[in-house]
Amino acid sequence: MIKKMSSSSFKTIMIGATGATGSHLLLQLLSNDKCVKITSISRSPLKIDKKSNKKLNEILIDNMNDLSGTDTAWEDNDVFFNCIGTTRSIAGSANEFSNIEYGISLEAAKMAFNANIPHACLISAKGVDHKIWGPAFIHPLFYMKIIGKKEQTIIEDYQFKYTTIFQPGMLSRLQSKDSLIEKFMQRKSIKLRVDMLAEAMIKEAEEVNLKRLNNGIKYITGNNQILSILK
Repeated sequence: MIKKMSSSSFKTIMIGATGATGSHLLLQLLSNDKCVKITSISRSPLKIDKKSNKKLNEILIDNMNDLSGTDTAWEDNDVFFNCIGTTRSIAGSANEFSNIEYGISLEAAKMAFNANIPHACLISAKGVDHKIWGPAFIHPLFYMKIIGKKEQTIIEDYQFKYTTIFQPGMLSRLQSKDSLIEKFMQRKSIKLRVDMLAEAMIKEAEEVNLKRLNNGIKYITGNNQILSILK
């Protein structure tokens, strides 16, 4: 039986809250009156004041590829946000990149599905395709294939009542000192600010929750389409 969403307020569980977009999503959820509870599952501690954020439930776990010990945390949530993300250089190898982007996403999708969470929302990338030829030694193709497989974790591997896939183009991670070129690219929507991506994800979750949308898979592709949600 699939859990019914509440009319306006919502509860959420997320992975990737320590990342570029996920950290902004978390902060915005904490200040959002409609969001009454946030559960974050991660390996690294959140860099926020937990004592002043009573609606935050932080769960730290050593192995994100095995979330079986967190099963009760997934219960009674309205939306699952997947903000997990890395690069090959940070991951250390092609195999570990796949293990993080696809492996953790698959495990989290399983937990969300088993807990009957109605809405799954995931950050992907523009142009990805899980069917393409993408050998590990050609990273651009490998990247597009693995992120495409990541999308499939909430489309084919586990099917939700409603699914939203955000496919942004280039992202601006809001470094402390953005260059003039970076600022220009932001103004022209060549690069999308990660805080605006986070805001669009929340707007989408609020709409799905309020309208009780179901039986849908929605792709929001490209920076301009994502920005249109905020207008």
